[in-house]
Amino acid sequence: MNYIERLLHDAAVEGNVPSLLRLLEEDRFALHRVVSGCFDQTPLHVASMLGHLEFVQEILTRNPDMARALDSQRSSPLHLAAAKGHVEMVKLLLLTNPEMSLSGDWQGRNPAHLAVIKGHIQVLKELVQAKPEAASAKIRSGNMLHLCLRLHQYQALEWLVETMGDDHEFMNSKDDHGSNILHLAAAYLQVEVVKLLLTKSRVELNAVNHHGFTALDTVLARACATEEDVRIQELLKGGGAVQATRIACSTGSIVVNASDEPPERQGRRKKTRDKDWLEQKRTAIMVVASLIASMAFQAGVDPPITNVQKRETFPKISFYFVILNGASFNASIFVILLMISGFPWTGRLFVWLLMIVMWVALITILLAYRSAELIMLQHIGISENHITNGSLWHALISILLIGHTVRLVPKIRRWIKKQRSKSSPSRDPNTLV
Repeated sequence: MNYIERLLHDAAVEGNVPSLLRLLEEDRFALHRVVSGCFDQTPLHVASMLGHLEFVQEILTRNPDMARALDSQRSSPLHLAAAKGHVEMVKLLLLTNPEMSLSGDWQGRNPAHLAVIKGHIQVLKELVQAKPEAASAKIRSGNMLHLCLRLHQYQALEWLVETMGDDHEFMNSKDDHGSNILHLAAAYLQVEVVKLLLTKSRVELNAVNHHGFTALDTVLARACATEEDVRIQELLKGGGAVQATRIACSTGSIVVNASDEPPERQGRRKKTRDKDWLEQKRTAIMVVASLIASMAFQAGVDPPITNVQKRETFPKISFYFVILNGASFNASIFVILLMISGFPWTGRLFVWLLMIVMWVALITILLAYRSAELIMLQHIGISENHITNGSLWHALISILLIGHTVRLVPKIRRWIKKQRSKSSPSRDPNTLV
């Protein structure tokens, strides 16, 4: 390691200007050679990070090109000064080389991004005033407005809106999901930010993101409305916000046209819908199966026949009760075992089979209840309960079964047709048979 380089580095750590000047008297080209030296950072990096203003002035006077030097993280001295919040240091470095305010480090962050991340508002002001383009540079799926909101840097966001609110392109920059800053503010329930955007910027009120949502749709999509939801809805509607469906109707066009989407996006959208449907069905089936299993178990360990002293007078009904209750319990347990087995049962066919088994469990538990009811009624000398007559339930079950059969037949036909089309070889029209 060069002896002069080591001394320069030590002087930068201490901010020792006399030591720097003495070393430069010994070797006038020391600052030019140190850029390609052994240390990861130049003396200018070190002094800028530590806030040694006078030391930095001396270096820049003798070698202004050092302001463009990058360390192993692709950070310039301006990056380090901005991250530390050294306002005067930032001013000096900008005066020497303002273009470095647009330089990105290994994560794509320019000095203004670091100022936002660290919450150094005054540094941010100096950087953006020197190069307004620095605020438009995208990072982490959005521009600086998105970054401010995600990191809860509301003071920085307010200054950017007040300073650049008339810049239509900047205010309506979108992230990877097609959401502008108003979408994000509505999603984060930031009432004051929404109010600020509506009053002091040219943000598009009814911009539609990749999910087909306006900012108003984003708020209305929440299952449980909070006080912030209501206030944001009032602000958006007061400013003229509408839902995406209203935009489609008024323009005579469709907001999200699946035929215009690339095939891979259509496939992802369909997979997402199928996954949601399967998850909802699996959850519902699991809940119902658990309830039926609990009821059947309770009825099995404490059957109505044990409360009747002369059960030998109606052994047939008692037999039916035991068989039906057992069938219901076993069907429910079978479903639960499949659901918790850990096997990747994810297909629609599997879910339909589970639903069929659950139909069996429901029907048998209903018939078991009817059998228990008849046992108790016969014990007190009544042959039939006209109030809870089973005819109504039989009719209802029949209607549901017929309805599902009608729905299932076309699906089976389409499936058979699809299988035939796959199995039959494609014919070449130029081939003679």
